[in-house]
Amino acid sequence: MTDPSKPALGLSVGVTTLTAVTADRTVTRRPVITLYRYRQPEVGLPSENPALDEPGLVLTDFVDRVGDPVGIVAPDGSVHPGEALLADALRALAYAATAGRQLPSATTIAHPAHWRTGAVEALRRALRRVPEWAADEPLLVADAAAAATALQADPGLPTRGVIALCDFGGGGTSIALLDAADGYQPVAPTVRHLDFSGDLVDQGLLAHVMAQLSAGGPLDVTGTWAIGSLSRLRAECRAAKERLSTVTVTAVPAELPGFRGDVRLTRTELDESLHRSLAELVAVVQDTLGRAGVRPADLAAVATIGGGAAIPVITTTLSEHLRVPVVTTTRPAATAAIGAALRAARGPADDSATALAALPRATGRALAWSEAADVPDLAPPVREPAAVVGARPLVDFEPEPAEPVDAALPWYRRPLSAVGAALLVILAAGAGTFVALRDDSSAAAPGSPTPSVTTTPEAARTVVAVPAPPGPVEPPAPVVQTQAVQAPRTVVQSPAPVTQTQVVQAPPVTTEAPPPPPVTETTTVVTTPPPVTETATVTQSPAQQAPIIPTIPPIPAIPGLPQIFVQPPTSG
Repeated sequence: MTDPSKPALGLSVGVTTLTAVTADRTVTRRPVITLYRYRQPEVGLPSENPALDEPGLVLTDFVDRVGDPVGIVAPDGSVHPGEALLADALRALAYAATAGRQLPSATTIAHPAHWRTGAVEALRRALRRVPEWAADEPLLVADAAAAATALQADPGLPTRGVIALCDFGGGGTSIALLDAADGYQPVAPTVRHLDFSGDLVDQGLLAHVMAQLSAGGPLDVTGTWAIGSLSRLRAECRAAKERLSTVTVTAVPAELPGFRGDVRLTRTELDESLHRSLAELVAVVQDTLGRAGVRPADLAAVATIGGGAAIPVITTTLSEHLRVPVVTTTRPAATAAIGAALRAARGPADDSATALAALPRATGRALAWSEAADVPDLAPPVREPAAVVGARPLVDFEPEPAEPVDAALPWYRRPLSAVGAALLVILAAGAGTFVALRDDSSAAAPGSPTPSVTTTPEAARTVVAVPAPPGPVEPPAPVVQTQAVQAPRTVVQSPAPVTQTQVVQAPPVTTEAPPPPPVTETTTVVTTPPPVTETATVTQSPAQQAPIIPTIPPIPAIPGLPQIFVQPPTSG
């Protein structure tokens, strides 16, 4: 539990603001450090720190350079690591919070939640080199966790569901999702949204004021002499934005070449300048919830910290679109530093919860945006993200192997496609044979038998072996080769060579379909392997043809096939 008598110090780090909180004091400074040759460094601007009474070596923009291996080059040519400059700035801020007294031994520093592990370790090593913290090393925690500690104490947070913590800083907005049932641990990496920040709001108000001034007459702000005037006007716009958190209208003093006076600015004008960028921020919050798998019913509340949380339109817009209560404090800019001080008072091993208050839609008087605890522009997660793994590995499917055709199978046991093709060839050959026989029968002498022979005007005669019918033969499924014989010829007076082909009956085909009727074919069809065929070709010239009609020898019978042709009678 918290010990009120134990002195504790809480510090928070932001891009535009450094904050320190003790039991009785709160101090904010801009992250600007001044180095001296014979005295300790000082932090802040001259308007913030009265101890800046002499010139020194001024360095800025070191918060974003924490962990960078390349140091910051000073105007005198010296090089300084970013984490070393931040450690010296925190030491100077701690002495400002204690009014120069000895620093308390219990100190907690809240760093930006989106810092990588390397940046946090670099700051830890730099703090160990500070003499005041060499023996009692400060505790380093993420500012989201420190803010959750402060919000539990006042005004209270739900104990179940997911809390969307939005930190509106000067350099950007950080969105962290905390699981209330798991000690407010982050459930997803912190998201950094740079398009909604205090600096951008200040720039928008400056453009609005310049537009009003230009409406009254032309202004020349292109010269270098106008840089100082514009810088002062921008600072006045920031102060007016802070005042509009509690009032509805204010005046912006302006001193420019050709104009000196006040410009009226209302809260409605501020809200209109924030309308577009605030709508984009709400979309980013909803997208963050969706990516983390948080359903709208699981969102218990939205917590807002940082200087921007004091602007009323931000609270009303988040509540209207997300449909949950918005929790904040009366000092949102110092929430992270207050939580760090509570952590320091409890001790590093004490994680006891504070008594929870009822959950109101809390709003109240807020500090200026310039006092907000801002964070750097980089957006790494609180935890080191796990390695990205694809949704599923690539799978290479092997193509199904085609069913092999056994080359040793006879042709009549091949697949149906080959059998069908053979049948078509047989039918075509039979039709050709029938037409040829009719032509020969019309040209033959009366009373003479008509042989089953046709002549073609080719120069070669082809005799094709017929495969053996199925039956018990050794070895299995052999191929029977038939000796090519000369077919009977008829004398045809033709100057072209005569090719005579033997006509045989096609073998039966064994398929699942009913066998076709026996047909005759002209054995000019050349079968393809694996059935082995031997073709004997005999070519005769017209001079070798005898002018007599030869006898037609009997057609040899093939075992297993019925003889359907009538043997022609032998002549004299």
